[in-house]
Amino acid sequence: MTTQELKFKWNINNLIDKTRFSKEEEKPIELSNGDLTATRKERVRGDDPPPVRILADNYISFDNNQTSVEWTVQVGFTHGFIEVGITDPSSNKTYLFKGFKNEAQEEDGQNLKSFQFGETFTTGDKIKIVLELTASKTLALHLYKNNSLLGTPFETQFNENSKYYPFVGLNDNGDQITIVV
Repeated sequence: MTTQELKFKWNINNLIDKTRFSKEEEKPIELSNGDLTATRKERVRGDDPPPVRILADNYISFDNNQTSVEWTVQVGFTHGFIEVGITDPSSNKTYLFKGFKNEAQEEDGQNLKSFQFGETFTTGDKIKIVLELTASKTLALHLYKNNSLLGTPFETQFNENSKYYPFVGLNDNGDQITIVV
């Protein structure tokens, strides 16, 4: 397997905000550390669920010889409600890990499929995702926590027109994730 480390930053203009305050002008995420660190900022007390998702500044692509890409984030602080995953905004397909529930979830528009998977994430944990493209054009999502493989909860048929972006979901004021470079 030829693995390439994905290089990206967070894009403050690429948010998925389904909170009741989503129409507010103030952004619910603050970026720092050269746009590598995302921190959740409540706009109004009680501006919590669901988590606000911030996407990377570029989507995942595979070169001819490349069979997998990987990236790692570190939990800087969490009240418990953090998500890590990939999403294709144009098709509404999302694959994510809920670090507060040790749960994996597949979203296809309004359809959700959740199941027990992995371990909870806490402050200081490093979460690595390896996205593998198999010879049979299947996309497999592998999850690591602190360099230990937790498993492969998702395998789906690869669509060359899909544009999957890495993302994190931050729920509570002060929740923080940093891209490890």
